[in-house]
This record gives sequence, C-alpha cells and structure tokens, in this order.
Amino acid sequence: MWWKKRLLRAFGIFGAVFARVRTASIPVSVVAGLLVSPTAAADPTYAEMARVAHLRSSLDALAKLGTARGALEIELNNAVRTKCRINTTRPATSCMIEVGQAICAVRPDRAACVAAADIMLTNQHAETDLIDDVTRMKLVRGSTDYHAAIGAELWARYALLASELVLAPPGEPAGRIDAFCVGRDRTVHACEPGAKACVASVAYQRCAAGLVWFLANQESAR
Repeated sequence: MWWKKRLLRAFGIFGAVFARVRTASIPVSVVAGLLVSPTAAADPTYAEMARVAHLRSSLDALAKLGTARGALEIELNNAVRTKCRINTTRPATSCMIEVGQAICAVRPDRAACVAAADIMLTNQHAETDLIDDVTRMKLVRGSTDYHAAIGAELWARYALLASELVLAPPGEPAGRIDAFCVGRDRTVHACEPGAKACVASVAYQRCAAGLVWFLANQESAR
C-alpha cells in the first residue's frame, strides 16, 4: 500500500516496525531505509546487503555522536511523549517518524542523525514488546522513577540478546547482528511472565535496533 511505502522511505528500520518481519518476508522486505525495484527486492542477497549497510551506518552514526548520544535520545523521548502519546500507551508510528524527521532536519549531519534516531525510536517503540505486563506492573509499583526503571529493564534485555549474539558465528558487527536477528526471528522464544533472564520472540527490527544500541554504548564505554 502507498502509505506503507511512504513510511519505509521516510525512516529506515523504524519505518518498517508497523509490520512484524517473519521468516518468509525478511529477504524481500525493505528494512534498511531503501525502496528497491521489484527485481532487486526479489534478490535475497540484495535485501541482506541493504539491511547490513543500514545497520552499519547506524553503528557509525552512534559512534560519532559519542556523549551527545544520550542528549539526542532524551530529546526524541521527550518529543514523542509530548506529541505522540495523547490518549494512547503506544505512540503512533507515523507520529514518531515525524518527530525524528523534525529533530534531524536542523542537525548539521542530517543523514547521521536519522541513522541514529532510527535506532532510538525503534527501541522506544519496542518497550511493550520487550517488557511484559507483569514486569511493567512491578516497576510501576516499586519504582520512584518509572522511566529510569524502564530504561534499566530494557538495557538488561539488550544485554541478554548480546549474550546470545556472543554464541553466533563470528563476523563484522553489522553483518553478525543481521544474521543473528534473522535467525532468531525464525524461532519461537517463550518466556514465563516476569522472567528476568529471558527475551521472548521479538521482530527483526527490535532485535537489531536493541543490539546496535547496546554494542554502540558498550564500545564507547571501553
């Protein structure tokens, strides 16, 4: 549909989060911010190259941001909370894309900002998928700063995904993340409600964005 194509053009991985990427569609879906011709899209190798290239650009953009990474994430989160969460618990995808585009439009390096914001917004949109309702309610009841607690819980989930990634075949970071998240998307992962050391099945985009964010921050902390 035309509106789905516009979302994909607009904002990379996040532009594709409206639809869960399943095994059959990963090779031909554009999850790397590029709209390709039907001929190219039918080529699994092209789709993989496009995804990996986008993940690589996001890793590079986050690395270049350095300590400014946190400021951009906070700016995006605050803008989404203000503009996109009116009478809803999950912000609309289209609204989040508009927020990201508006914030990055005034940045000196717009392309790098979009690549970084793509990851941040995908992770923000994935909160309810990565954190189950049981855990969320515990955080609501037991935390004085709910947003900080959610952030810490998400970080723990990313760390668990990273521990799974360690066991994956070696390779350069972007290609390794892509192959791992494609493979994980093909397998059902079930967790008991409230389980701490478990990440249930998540869409390719959420897996990839979480790992890119985690590895980028881990690398800069060394």
